Amino acid sequence: ELLQRITKEYTQNNYLWTGNIDTSSFRPDCRFTDPTLSFVGVDKFVSNVGSLVPIVEFLLGSKQSCQSKLLSIGNDAEGGYIETRWNMVGELDRLPWKPRIDVIGRTKFWYSGEENQVEEVCDGDSRPVQVYFYDEMWEIPAGLALLQLVTPAGTIANSNCASGDDVIA
Repeated sequence: ELLQRITKEYTQNNYLWTGNIDTSSFRPDCRFTDPTLSFVGVDKFVSNVGSLVPIVEFLLGSKQSCQSKLLSIGNDAEGGYIETRWNMVGELDRLPWKPRIDVIGRTKFWYSGEENQVEEVCDGDSRPVQVYFYDEMWEIPAGLALLQLVTPAGTIANSNCASGDDVIA
């Protein structure tokens, strides 16, 4: 079930751009990290995204041309994480130099317990397995990814890997 919910974050919610996550997939004290920052708490994630979404929507312009492409997803039950490989692509049409954000990355969603099992909470209620650590990595250095904001589209490669990745619909 957690694997299906995480798949939907990309294929339906476009969460890398919208920040729209199923908060029930995450423990309230989940740690979120990416190459530029780290913080604790789903409420903090929602707050951070709430501040950024209006800016992102403005920069995307009227086309709102952006995608969170899911390239692969797998569950390492022994390791206790679900790993995704994705491509975040968007055209910032409001800026005169028309930059294109195009970053390939990987995220490990570390969860407690076994997939599809139910944990007992102290008060006797039960809940599905939840993510306690969100660990995002990019295939290019953070500085190069951020430089995409100030350079014309196509100037900086999105990955150090070969292209031609398939997308999960």
